[in-house]
Amino acid sequence: MKAHVFSMKALWVVAVICSAEAQAQAWEVNGNGGTNNTNYVGTIDVAPLYLRVNGQDPEPGQALLNEAGSFLTESVNNSNVAKAKGSIVAGADNILGDEANSSLVGGWENNLADSGGANLVAGQGNTILNQAGKSVAVGWNNIVRGPNQFAIGVGVDLKSPYSGGFGVDLIAIGNRSFVIGSGTHSSMKLTNTIPYSIMLGMSNTSTMLIKDQQVGIRTTAPTANFHTVGTVRLQDLPSGAGRALVVDNDGNVMIANTTIYKQSPEQEADLQSQIDQLRKEVQELKELLNQNKTAVDLSAVNSREPKLFQNVPNPAKGETTIPYYLPEGSGEASISIYSASGQLVQTVSLKEKGRGNLTVTGLQGGSYIYRMNLNGKSIDSKKMLIRD
Repeated sequence: MKAHVFSMKALWVVAVICSAEAQAQAWEVNGNGGTNNTNYVGTIDVAPLYLRVNGQDPEPGQALLNEAGSFLTESVNNSNVAKAKGSIVAGADNILGDEANSSLVGGWENNLADSGGANLVAGQGNTILNQAGKSVAVGWNNIVRGPNQFAIGVGVDLKSPYSGGFGVDLIAIGNRSFVIGSGTHSSMKLTNTIPYSIMLGMSNTSTMLIKDQQVGIRTTAPTANFHTVGTVRLQDLPSGAGRALVVDNDGNVMIANTTIYKQSPEQEADLQSQIDQLRKEVQELKELLNQNKTAVDLSAVNSREPKLFQNVPNPAKGETTIPYYLPEGSGEASISIYSASGQLVQTVSLKEKGRGNLTVTGLQGGSYIYRMNLNGKSIDSKKMLIRD
């Protein structure tokens, strides 16, 4: 009985404190069916129910269940407006319109006057428009214009349903378009206008765009699984064997048909030796071409002097011909062929006097020197090159 009396007194004290603010507002302590004065306190008309601490202060701590049925805890008393039922508001100067029911709002100056229901808003200066519902706006000065969106950051503007932004100074336009990063200014925002895509960047120009299993770097129109515009750098890669990569005229990278292997030091030395030999042969070819004696004119031969001519063809493969001239009455004559190292390969006696041709076959590929000898003396010599 004493407890019941104390409970009644406590309720009466609360009612007296609140009625001073509500100008003799009437209170209900029994409620409707299933409640009584031990578990119920409320108003009997369309008026808010205030809960205060330090009620004698000009600006007491205040929370209230307002006339629409939303609960407000206020940092500046009586500054919030909530016209819909079932929302929870904490802060100052927040506005919830007639359709902004079942929403959670915390912070300052958030505007849900044209909002739908079931939104989550926290921060300052966020706005929900076009009866948008089931959306999230967290941060400062974000704008949500459609349902099922999320804006987290500063200055994020979402203009299409099912879009999202995370960062600073961003715009998303297009169904299921998302943007992550930062623009350079509120007037130069990073903007994604491509539906079903994710854009990332740190200026008003996209750095990366992901769309339909394709990734574009510095392009918003990727045409391959990975499409980059500009340089690509790979550093500190491991060594190994495998297939080579080739690039076609359109910049597409593909696996080559050939296999690349890492050469051993012995193989590298052998390849270098082959390169050096080829360089030597090329130089010899240049010298032969400079001589410009691939054709032989025997008409201008002095009939009193022996003459040795350049072999034809030179370079040769398999067979070559050495033209020569021996005056009548010449003594014993021959042509000797030497390898590049100076080793005698063969000697052929010249029986025919006058204009003659010596056909040479059976030589292995390489450089040679051939010499005409007359009566034991060397008359002249030439270089020739045989190919395998």
